[in-house]
Amino acid sequence: MKKLFLIFTLVAAMLLSAATALAAVPSVMDDAKLLSNAERAKVVSALQEIDNKYNVRVGVVTVKSIGSQKPGDFANQLIDKAYNNGPNGNMVLLQVVDQRKWYISTDKKLKSVVVGNEGVEYMSKAFVPYLKKNDYASAYMVYATKAGELLHYYQKNGKGWEPEKGFPLLALVGALVAGVAGAYIYRGSLLASMSNVRQQVEANAYLNKESFDLLVSEDTYMYTNVSVVPRAKSKSSDGSVTESSSDDNHGGGGGGY
Repeated sequence: MKKLFLIFTLVAAMLLSAATALAAVPSVMDDAKLLSNAERAKVVSALQEIDNKYNVRVGVVTVKSIGSQKPGDFANQLIDKAYNNGPNGNMVLLQVVDQRKWYISTDKKLKSVVVGNEGVEYMSKAFVPYLKKNDYASAYMVYATKAGELLHYYQKNGKGWEPEKGFPLLALVGALVAGVAGAYIYRGSLLASMSNVRQQVEANAYLNKESFDLLVSEDTYMYTNVSVVPRAKSKSSDGSVTESSSDDNHGGGGGGY
C-alpha cells in the first residue's frame, strides 16, 4: 500500500485536474527537485517530441527515496499506474537519489523495442556518466536521444536493436591452438632435418665435461615475504544493467551511478 500511495502522490501532485488525469501526467516528474524550471522545460520538450513522432509515452521520474523498495518494482508500478497511455508503448526512466540508482522500465509493447539488457545499456551507458557528474539535465536529454534512436531503428527495420555479434570466442581460441600446434610440428620437422643438431632431454647433455669442472654446488635459501592486498569490490556504475524486475508485462533494467 505504501508503494501505491507514493506513486499516486507523485502523480496527483502534478495533475492539472481529475477529469484529465491520464493526459495530464507530465513527461517529467521531478519530485527530487534536481532540475531548474528551464532545464525541466527543455527535457519535457525533447520527450514530447519523441512522444508525438512515435506515438509513445516516454517519461522521467526522480524521487528522493522509495524506502526499501526495489527501483525496478517501483518503476513498473509507474508504467502501470501513470505512464500507460501511449498507443505504441510506454517507457520511464526512474532515478532514486538516496540509493544512487536508476531504472528504465517499459511496458510489453516497448519490450520488443528495447531488447534485453543490451537495449537498456544502449541508453544507460550514454547517460549514466552524466548522472555521476550530477549533470541531470544532460543525462535526461541523452536518454531521450537514445530512446528516439531505438524507436527509429524499430520503425525502420521492424525489429528491436541488438548489438552486432563479434567473432566467436571459441573459434578464435581454436584458431590460435591450431596455429601454435602447426608451428610446433613445423619447427620439429626442421630440427629433425638438420644433421648436426639433435634435441636433448637434459640441459647437462650440452655440457662439455672436458672443459668444465664443478667443484662446489650449494643452494642457499634466505626468506620470502608475501603481502596480499584484497582487490576492492565496487558496484558497477558504468551504465551496465545489474538488476532487473522484468516480467511478462514489463521490460527493462537498472543499476547504480
